[in-house]
Amino acid sequence: MASVIGGEAAFIGSLTELIELNWSTVDALAAALARMSRPGDKSRLASFLHDHERHLEVLAALAHELGDPPMDSGVRPKLKSKALTNGMVGDRAILEAMRHYEEDSCAAYERMISFREGLSDRARDVLRHSLAIERRHRDWFTEQLDSRQGLLLLPL
Repeated sequence: MASVIGGEAAFIGSLTELIELNWSTVDALAAALARMSRPGDKSRLASFLHDHERHLEVLAALAHELGDPPMDSGVRPKLKSKALTNGMVGDRAILEAMRHYEEDSCAAYERMISFREGLSDRARDVLRHSLAIERRHRDWFTEQLDSRQGLLLLPL
């Protein structure tokens, strides 16, 4: 187990927040999958869900290496998206909610890469790889929203 001193403690705190954000995104993607109407969208969201589950595995291993046990999935944070929990309907509303999750993920990864002095090469590689995947997710949601301009959103 690695000792946790100085910047490592702050990194572990940020890593824990990133793990929590990924759990929230996994829950949001699962909720979105149940509501999307287009089979192609469902397939893409299932792929994104798999990516986030993989991020969780890698981030948990990184936390474990630093001496911080990963969060138990049974106590993970609950879904916070109003669009996915308060009855918003329509693929566009769901895509917009999911784009926000991906934007938050990109910002979190970027902060961790940019502001962490002494970050190990392995940790930096994990974060950069995950960021690249998150950017692809965000870009896909943005492209889908741009191509579906003018669709009406109705609350239930």
